[in-house]
Amino acid sequence: MRKRPFIAGLGWMTAVMLAYTGTAAGATYQFQVASVAEHVFMFFVRDGTLPDMEAYLDDTQRSKFVLFHDRPPELIEPIPGDALAPALVNVRMSKRNDPWGASTWEGETGQLAVFRIRGNPNNHQKLRRVAVHTNHVLSRFPVRGIPASGSRRLQIPEAPASFLAHALQSGTFAVWAEKHAETYGGLSVIVGRDHSGQQSDTVYVLVRMPQWGRSYKVVLGWQDMNHRGVNGNGQGNQS
Repeated sequence: MRKRPFIAGLGWMTAVMLAYTGTAAGATYQFQVASVAEHVFMFFVRDGTLPDMEAYLDDTQRSKFVLFHDRPPELIEPIPGDALAPALVNVRMSKRNDPWGASTWEGETGQLAVFRIRGNPNNHQKLRRVAVHTNHVLSRFPVRGIPASGSRRLQIPEAPASFLAHALQSGTFAVWAEKHAETYGGLSVIVGRDHSGQQSDTVYVLVRMPQWGRSYKVVLGWQDMNHRGVNGNGQGNQS
């Protein structure tokens, strides 16, 4: 009879330790991004989705001819204005020979990870197309500027690159993004436009981590404004 309290206490301590270990380890998340030329992107579009593109890019013998390897994702850490959040752990950034440029990390529910992707300033520097893996397929979403009223979220909003860079440094970026950008399972995409024509556009991908670990895929379609698609104000068609 005397052993029961001890056994019960030992069981309670074991449960607490297991719960603590699971919480401390966090969940594992993965972000995969592929950059291609706009005409390659559009070749795969079928009724607003890209059902065959994943299999094509998974084939390293074929995808090596269409992928841009000069614009890997950069993890922005720590995020200004989010200093109290714990740092991501076990971060592994993408490797050059990975067709999808996979980045993995461990985080906690509600934590924010921000990635930055920049094009080549001399070639294919304008971001025109975006597809996000949602509902089990890559879906194409339009890139749109913030309306004057700013009353609703956009699927893929765009803003001047200088404005977004300033918002990031000042610590207001996350609040601005959550106000203007739709989320897809915790992921949002924002395009920073360089209207001078001297620099590349910048793409920001935000992951507000859900309770359970998961993988995200994004495909970016870039246009070379030095050779085609330029109108009078230096911007191409974004339809």
